[in-house]
Amino acid sequence: MTARRRFALLLSLAALVAMPLAAQGTPRALAGTVTRPGAGNRQLPVPGVWVVLHRVGVDAANPIDSMRTRGDGTYAFEYRATGDTNAVYFVSASRGGIAYFTPPTREARVRGGMADLQVFDTTSGPVPITVRGRHVIVTAPDTAQPVRTVIEVYELSNDSSLTRVPGAGQVATFEAPLPAGVTEVIGGQGDISPDAVRADEGRVRVWAPISPGLKQFSFSYVLPLSQTELSIALEQDVPVMEVLVEDPRGSALGAGLTEVDPVQVDGRPFKRFLAQDLKAPATVTISAPGTQDSGSRTRLLLIVTAVGAAMLLGFGMAIMRRGPDAFARRREPTPEALAAEIAALDAAYDQLAAPTEEQKAEHYLKRAQLKGRLSAVLAKRDGLA
Repeated sequence: MTARRRFALLLSLAALVAMPLAAQGTPRALAGTVTRPGAGNRQLPVPGVWVVLHRVGVDAANPIDSMRTRGDGTYAFEYRATGDTNAVYFVSASRGGIAYFTPPTREARVRGGMADLQVFDTTSGPVPITVRGRHVIVTAPDTAQPVRTVIEVYELSNDSSLTRVPGAGQVATFEAPLPAGVTEVIGGQGDISPDAVRADEGRVRVWAPISPGLKQFSFSYVLPLSQTELSIALEQDVPVMEVLVEDPRGSALGAGLTEVDPVQVDGRPFKRFLAQDLKAPATVTISAPGTQDSGSRTRLLLIVTAVGAAMLLGFGMAIMRRGPDAFARRREPTPEALAAEIAALDAAYDQLAAPTEEQKAEHYLKRAQLKGRLSAVLAKRDGLA
């Protein structure tokens, strides 16, 4: 066999080997526009900014392509889906050291809409962060240990066109008073990383950037059984205040709170108290005189009231059930694990033939929370946050 024939045969074999590899991926496209707010509610294109296409699956998580936006702020990625069929793809861009992400998608072609990115200039100045909703959940004591857990959920709104970042001299982006005696909190579900929520000198402080729009964060703390009353101080006006108490003798008084119909979670009743348009300063006093449950329950319910879902879908509350370590300090989840959660969540939702408004709201909220956590983990890994 001549050298030429051997070379031709090797080329043919290489082509045969390469064909399945090339064919395994379905052609896809992600194309959108990066903009920033301008005068008069106009959206201005951002040319020349680096945008990165990410792939996250249980098998791998990594950037797969990048480019600069064109003069009109647009970008367009052509790629192939490979590996894990549940992998998600999304695009990131950064401005002022803050990373912004499109929602994860598995769609073959996305143009505009979900692929559009809005970025913002940053400031550590006094951009007001207002409270749109505040929710306090007092659980019954658990048999595992002689304490009761209190969960607080805030909906924060940045109504400016700037992303507020922590300032020099350790100035947090948001802070609020903690009840007397509370010295430690554990961050929970929401749009803000649990690592960025800390207790300091009787206050809870957020050390994460807060971009324009509505953001939710939560935290928990424990109280001894001997403490049957809890005083909650309000330093800002609050459009919606909600208190849930898992105690048949519990109550919530002050600031115009009114008892409404109770809610049930897995058969566990919570008394519910609501108030609207609260004016600061004000104090809410919560009473929970019940003793430790003598039953065999050792699991803690994590209950998150979702005003974000309420505004968008007309549903007032989404309730998520967690295990006993719902607020335990834990390692940051991997991108692969979060992507798998998003894929599993979408797969379960796709099985619903006619989802109810409650199911839609719960899916929206959970997906938004997972997306926010995925964005934070990837930003930290890539040195963008």
